[in-house]
Amino acid sequence: MEGIKFIKSEEKYIWSYWQTFGKIAKERKYLAMDEAFPFEETVEFIKNVITKNFPQLFIIEVKSDTCIGWCDVLPKTKTVGYLGMGILKEYREKGIGSSLLKQIIDLSKEYGYKKIELDVLKSNSRAIHVYKSLGFVEVNTIASGFTWNDRPVKEEVIQMELVLM
Repeated sequence: MEGIKFIKSEEKYIWSYWQTFGKIAKERKYLAMDEAFPFEETVEFIKNVITKNFPQLFIIEVKSDTCIGWCDVLPKTKTVGYLGMGILKEYREKGIGSSLLKQIIDLSKEYGYKKIELDVLKSNSRAIHVYKSLGFVEVNTIASGFTWNDRPVKEEVIQMELVLM
């Protein structure tokens, strides 16, 4: 993991975060959407995350000083957060995701969450393995998939949760 660092979100990385989000969305394998949100909405979203101090970390590639991934736990309720993350393809399978998740779990505890929930496509066995290794448990399967922006995703979705101590 040399050459990368995890930082709390900063406005100066919004552009590269948005580009990274778009690249991962276009893969159509890991996120519900197939393109990034409009840039202006992304700016407002990140500013809100920073202002409210939500648990969010950017993965910064030091040499290029750009965001190559993120992980956040946004409020579902006052004590339950919903996890989302993404890492550019060329940085996967290097232990970055596990390290990032460990730090975001700690930030979530500090924030006051009692539980973290997430949804993951059943085909994403690598992510499911990482989540389970960190204590997440499967709580439900949505066999029918879901619809995102009028686009059906016809794959089973595994719902997982981690109770924080």
